[in-house]
Amino acid sequence: MSQNVIHALVLIQNWGDDSEILRSMVSDRHIISIFHIMGRHSYLLDVNFDDKKQLSGWIGRMKSTRLSSGIPAIISIQTQKIIDVHKQKEAFSLKDYMDMKERSHFFVKIDNPHDDEALLEMMKKSPIVHSVLHVQGENSFTIEVIVDDYSNYKKLLKKMKGLKSVHHIETQEVISVIKYRNQIIDEMSDLIKPDMDTRELYTL
Repeated sequence: MSQNVIHALVLIQNWGDDSEILRSMVSDRHIISIFHIMGRHSYLLDVNFDDKKQLSGWIGRMKSTRLSSGIPAIISIQTQKIIDVHKQKEAFSLKDYMDMKERSHFFVKIDNPHDDEALLEMMKKSPIVHSVLHVQGENSFTIEVIVDDYSNYKKLLKKMKGLKSVHHIETQEVISVIKYRNQIIDEMSDLIKPDMDTRELYTL
């Protein structure tokens, strides 16, 4: 893998039965993590590629995936290149996600076109914000929030909305984590890690 890797988040909205597309995604060496989410999209992926040609070919293959009826499995696919990583959790595993019972887990898209330092500091200092990514696309930042008490998330939202530089905030609740940092769950509910090209560069 080259040093100038293209690292991105991909949002996918699928149609109908997702079993075929999930089988393809969990074994895909470009996809580091897969989060099943609620909202406008069905899945959020953490991906990386060696170059734009590889990325373009991958997008084409994803779009060509079809259901048994012959209709496209994917309604929309949105790629957001990661520009900068302001906060990243290190000591976290798929088992940590599997063990979460009473916690609320969200990805939050923030439209902040003027790059407000006050917003960045607020997110970096917040104990419930685990990842802060500056991304290219329709929003400026994607943050990951894990919280025991939902009221603490509401307080954080109120603070962010109080900043004049924040134009829009969209919350996407995580339903399940299917693959995390190249670890997936096998048929026996054990964690496995692929042997080939683990591509351990990640941001979430």
